[in-house]
Amino acid sequence: MYKYVNGQDSKFSGYGGIEDTTKYIDAKYGFGWIESLASSIPGIARFKQSELEGNSNNCTLASITRIMKYYSDRGYPQIPSDIIEIYKKVREIGIEHGYDPKKVGLLRDLFVYTPWDIDNIVRDTWKAFGYFNGGSNNSYLGKLGTIESNIDNSCPLLLNITYGDYKGHTVSVIGYKVFSKECEKNITFVQIYDGWSDAVRYIDWKMFWMTPASVTRILPPTT
Repeated sequence: MYKYVNGQDSKFSGYGGIEDTTKYIDAKYGFGWIESLASSIPGIARFKQSELEGNSNNCTLASITRIMKYYSDRGYPQIPSDIIEIYKKVREIGIEHGYDPKKVGLLRDLFVYTPWDIDNIVRDTWKAFGYFNGGSNNSYLGKLGTIESNIDNSCPLLLNITYGDYKGHTVSVIGYKVFSKECEKNITFVQIYDGWSDAVRYIDWKMFWMTPASVTRILPPTT
């Protein structure tokens, strides 16, 4: 049986798991919407987080690995080209910060590791690869604006989510789409790799925007 209903993976019931924005928007918001703006970063590796480490809660580590691979391909030669080699180093640093993919859980997240530490993991990863002026920071307000401006500058990001379809999950943000209709407010979809699938997926920001979340910017070193 086809597992998608109106453009959305049937395992999802809220804002996430959307793979066909046109079918989704026709079913949820009605016809007549036009894609008025789109921005996406090409060349970002697609893989499932389980390919890096099976039976693990490694979404954040896999997402950092994905973006480090992107910068490796863009001319930062001290970052390995092999995603497994990148992941080994990211995992090592994550464990130093309390993010053990074999032990992560609610109590551990509350008392040992927190998502607020993701930017520190990223900065230490830059340093581990010899880039001491690579940066990262977390953003808690104006998240959509942060996403759009960074995507427009070809800088992928992380979105760290607390509830809903991606409860306690981190995804890689690689683009966005805006749909418009006369006399209606625009609807924005954030383009992601969620790590559970190797397909490009989307988050419906109209459904998502009240969800507690943070954005982690990954800032490449100046050359």
